[in-house]
Amino acid sequence: MMKPNRVKYILLGIMVFVFIGILYTNIMGKKQDDVFKQDYTKYQFALQLLETNEFDKAINELNDLIVNYPDEYTLYFQLGLAYSSQGDFEKAAIHYQKAIDIRPALLGNQTFTFKMGESLYNIKQFDLAKAYLSNPVPEQFQKQRDELLQIIEKEIHS
Repeated sequence: MMKPNRVKYILLGIMVFVFIGILYTNIMGKKQDDVFKQDYTKYQFALQLLETNEFDKAINELNDLIVNYPDEYTLYFQLGLAYSSQGDFEKAAIHYQKAIDIRPALLGNQTFTFKMGESLYNIKQFDLAKAYLSNPVPEQFQKQRDELLQIIEKEIHS
């Protein structure tokens, strides 16, 4: 049988250990929250850069974020949009494909499928472009999609 003082010390030791664990977890969680807030601010800044046509800066910001979040499909989608806006459709298609690999449900996003199809068209992958462009698109892209599909049909049959 243990002495009562020994039981008290054991319980005190357990309580100190639990307190230190909680304190450590709280401190590390706060640091993680701070990093996440900084990265979220950086992402919002990248989106603003895209809206103001500062594509090189936006690409740099998004690439920095990918280092910490390599499985975040939205970063690849936004990079695809940035490269597409610069006319670098090959890089755009590569990043769109990475986004699909991470989140296949993007194939249900009409804007995404149009942008992927447009990029594939511009790098002369007509069969794949046709497959993407044959999906429904937002109204703002319908005319452009129809024109691309007509050109693709001519290219495929020539």
